[in-house]
Amino acid sequence: MTTAAAELETEVRRLRIRIISLTSTQLDEATPPAASRREAIRSALTEFSALGSQARPVPRLGDQNLADQVVVLLEHGLHSSADLPEAVRDERIRALTEAAVRLRRRLA
Repeated sequence: MTTAAAELETEVRRLRIRIISLTSTQLDEATPPAASRREAIRSALTEFSALGSQARPVPRLGDQNLADQVVVLLEHGLHSSADLPEAVRDERIRALTEAAVRLRRRLA
């Protein structure tokens, strides 16, 4: 596993814990520019899909599934980059990591 991949795996764990710990009230709270933390997560899901899953549509599931959706999309992006040339793979992993870090900071 590359350093970039390890960093992404660390962010996946952090985000999962962070999202699971949010209550419905906290998910409703605003986090500019999004209307709420929930919308920030859903926006990030779309970004994760665009970066690592060929922009497949992301279903709008309930709050209890948000953390799982984040994990699945980020891990899929990581695994799907394995067959790419090294430079492209590293760039994709860095982009996913940066997007994950942005989301985690918005949820703080």
